[in-house]
Amino acid sequence: MIKDILVYLEGNGEDKVRLAYGELIAGSHRAFLTGIYLNFLPDTIYVSGGGVLPMGNAISSMQEKAMNDGDEVEKKLTKQLDKLDLNSELRRLDLTYAQAAFELTKEARAADFMIATRPYNHETASPELLEAVLFNSGRGCLFVPPAIKPNGAIDKIVLAWKNTEETARAVSNAMPLMVAAGKVVIAIVDEKSKNKNKELVAMPAADIARHLNRHGIDVEISHIDGFSNVSEALLNEVEKVNAKMLVMGGYGHSRFREWVMGGATRDVLSDAQIPVFISH
Repeated sequence: MIKDILVYLEGNGEDKVRLAYGELIAGSHRAFLTGIYLNFLPDTIYVSGGGVLPMGNAISSMQEKAMNDGDEVEKKLTKQLDKLDLNSELRRLDLTYAQAAFELTKEARAADFMIATRPYNHETASPELLEAVLFNSGRGCLFVPPAIKPNGAIDKIVLAWKNTEETARAVSNAMPLMVAAGKVVIAIVDEKSKNKNKELVAMPAADIARHLNRHGIDVEISHIDGFSNVSEALLNEVEKVNAKMLVMGGYGHSRFREWVMGGATRDVLSDAQIPVFISH
């Protein structure tokens, strides 16, 4: 059941795309939509003795400008939300960029999932922030393509199936979306399948297919080979079956203090032209 959706808003042109997907899903599930806007303030500079570096009126002026700019963006976003035919609200947080990942992650935990533009390969990309939410919130993220609004109902979904904890969590989190779609293609990508028995390779999907079917979903299993690149195989399948969404597990690892996406996950989130629902 989906009843509470968070949409990450930035005060730019992509907000219309994010809100279009939010309105589509929230409307069909009778869910509440919360727009979250982070108004970034200038960082205060500290010295080793614990004090603030004296910059006089400069810091005060920068803070005041950031707050005034935030007021203008808040007014614009409030108008956009008011036009939606559903229950919604705007939440604004005034903070520094250093605080943003923690606060956005905390907000995401209090929603069913968060909608944001996919984190890579576009001019408004904010990968570190969105990676933090995906890996630390315990919630799914719906990453939508830049500049492409939804084209009709989400009536067919491709599930990138791997027998892993991450994918199982994605299935659980996205289940209401898959039930609403009614049709799911379970895609199994085998990069080295030339000499394998395809029936044996596809067998692990039988259990998840049965599980989805018991939820009333029409299921098809697609075994994909002949691709050396997993993301290319998945996106090709999405295009072939005319799917409106891709569901997959999110893989990555910690490198120093940054979360870094695994190769296939990052590639999909760089190139996908449909929404990608992803959980870690």
